Amino acid sequence: MKIEFTGHELNPGHDMKKLEIVTAQCLIEEMQSGIEDHRKIQITTSNSLIIADKINTEEPNESKMTLLDKALLQSEDTIFPIMKEGNVTNMYGMIVLSNVKIVPFANPDNVIKYESYALYTDHIMGFGLTE
Repeated sequence: MKIEFTGHELNPGHDMKKLEIVTAQCLIEEMQSGIEDHRKIQITTSNSLIIADKINTEEPNESKMTLLDKALLQSEDTIFPIMKEGNVTNMYGMIVLSNVKIVPFANPDNVIKYESYALYTDHIMGFGLTE
């Protein structure tokens, strides 16, 4: 399998955590093709468990994008030229998750749900898959 990163995924400095997680998501999608019940991704942060249907890895399609996805895309279009000039260093990337549940460790009964959620990789301690 060949995975190509284009557009907004490119950055002169590479966030290995983001690269590994996004690559794993691409491989998981390929391995689950033809399976009805797809496993979800679970991401652990220092204060919560985040469960999402998937990490967005496809090329943006404006007709299917959430409001947050559209805003992030426009924001990246604005910021990316500044980054290319070398005026800004981005040590951490962002992954965008779909259909998200955040379960705070301090209050696991207070589950927070989002249609789309942007998570900076410096908050990620680990990730796994649901059963």
